Amino acid sequence: MKFKQWLWQKLPPKIGSFFQDGPETIIESRLSPEQLLCCLRDSLNKVVSWNTGASRGSVIGFTLRIRWGSAFVSDSFEPLFRGRIEDAEGGSRIIGCMSHNRFVQAFMAAWCGCIILFSIVMVWTIIIPLGGWGLLWMANGIISLGDRFSSDRRERILEDLSHCAGGTL
Repeated sequence: MKFKQWLWQKLPPKIGSFFQDGPETIIESRLSPEQLLCCLRDSLNKVVSWNTGASRGSVIGFTLRIRWGSAFVSDSFEPLFRGRIEDAEGGSRIIGCMSHNRFVQAFMAAWCGCIILFSIVMVWTIIIPLGGWGLLWMANGIISLGDRFSSDRRERILEDLSHCAGGTL
């Protein structure tokens, strides 16, 4: 267990945060759960403009999976809001957290794990472990590049959810 924590601390910062879910977010609404579902479904998957994007995703039952993106550009590393709608006193509430696509997380875990394993097995050479460390930092750079060009995606998702919870679109 100590080795796993030590290894987790040695990963580049964006790689480490990519695998962790964000803090739980609760958005209160005075709308009933059914009205909130209708409002959320109406706000999803609209093409607003080429540049700004829109909230995209799915509402299945009372479960939400919402991301912010353009209909014309795909980013596998984009943040994703995972949540659910529950009854609350005087209305409803959305409970969830920011995360990433689980398939992409599994792929990155396998990719980074293979790099680390290969670097440990080939530690008797100097170039292979340094190359592996460089590949991990390259992945960190790719994630950072996506965050730099669309830095406000998380805020836009939460803002859109708050507008729906308030009954305004």
